Amino acid sequence: MNGLWVWITDNFNSRELAGAIWLIAFLTFFLFKKDVRRSLADVIRAALNHKFLILFSGFAANVAILSWLGTLPKMWDFGLLTPTIVWYFLGGLPLLARAFDAKEGSQHFQGYAKDALSGTALLEFIFVAKTFSLPVELVLTPIITVIAMMVVVSQRNPEHAAANKFLTWVLSIIVLVIMWNSISQIWAERGSFFTTATFKSFILPVYLTIGSIPFFYAMHCYSHIEEALIQIDRKTFQSDELKRYAKKRFFLTFMTRPWLIRQATRQFHIMPAKETQDVDKIINGILDYERESQNPPDVDMREGWSPHAAREFLSDEELRTGDYHAGYDGEEWWSGVIAKELDDSVLPSYVNYSFSGIKGLVKRLKLKGHFIEEFTTDVSLAEFSRLAVRLIDIAVDKDTDDIADKIWNREEFAASIGANHIQFKKEPFPNKRGYELILEIEK
Repeated sequence: MNGLWVWITDNFNSRELAGAIWLIAFLTFFLFKKDVRRSLADVIRAALNHKFLILFSGFAANVAILSWLGTLPKMWDFGLLTPTIVWYFLGGLPLLARAFDAKEGSQHFQGYAKDALSGTALLEFIFVAKTFSLPVELVLTPIITVIAMMVVVSQRNPEHAAANKFLTWVLSIIVLVIMWNSISQIWAERGSFFTTATFKSFILPVYLTIGSIPFFYAMHCYSHIEEALIQIDRKTFQSDELKRYAKKRFFLTFMTRPWLIRQATRQFHIMPAKETQDVDKIINGILDYERESQNPPDVDMREGWSPHAAREFLSDEELRTGDYHAGYDGEEWWSGVIAKELDDSVLPSYVNYSFSGIKGLVKRLKLKGHFIEEFTTDVSLAEFSRLAVRLIDIAVDKDTDDIADKIWNREEFAASIGANHIQFKKEPFPNKRGYELILEIEK
């Protein structure tokens, strides 16, 4: 038993042990509840699904290969086996789960590398490098956890702004004390701290994160390819031969760009494709659109907006729409709709942005806010007004101060500025329990 405790204390610091002890205590308490045991059994059965087992085993093999490759420049050794296993479960698996929700392009995965190489990684390492004694950490861990949860909860309601400010200050002071303790211990023991072993421990999560990005991206691509193939099979009016042709062509052309295979699958059904030439037309249209997005043609601002420009109008507000594509009749074109929550209420208000027009030219921009009366906050209304005013400022090359005032006051209006017709209206839900605020800008 003493040997086990020595191994644990050699491989885990007191903060990690305190967290583990509290986690085991909570799990033990909740496992006395029958419904919790039943739910946990369901989760375990789901995790043991053969697809998940293959995924987890594949990721474990990826980490093992990275560890072996790390031995060549002597960056990894068996002394790092325990922290490698800990990273697999606590660092790697959460990143793998996030990979399946990545949006268009590779920016999501570039973010993994940026986070790993950021100064935050160094601060986190210093934060856990030296700790207080186990009894102190056992007291600190629940206190910090409760305060952090209270900070999150108080952020959701403007009425708790004062409490949120106070709790944030308290949490900041605690973090600073912990950081000062860690830095002080590091400096006092700098001879034994600044060693090759310490450097390896610091670089390990950075190396494993960056080295696993290709695996994360491959799983992201695979999941969307599999989903696209299933969607193609669901349609019954197209022949099996045509479906096989579409699957093959889409896979070979777009296998490393899953956002494009989603577009191709959608167009395969919208057109709808009836012959192999239709499949080729879909592929060529998507590739032409992608090439055009790299060097968008100029459009006459009196006639409309470039679809590539319109897509980016609110991109820095996390409102970058889906691609611009033809509708069923091929005459009217639509963007994908992108939505964003406006607050942190139990049932948050949200806004969505989209546009429509004809091929190569956007004629209408639309920003729509969705508000449930009981849960609407001043924060959500102010955020919608800010986004609406920003969209007008970007899309309309004229003085719009008067209109901005009406938007902030949420007054319904219709106005024309140059070639732009702007309308702002409020539409109640049929059940009268909420409403939509709609801003439309047309050419």
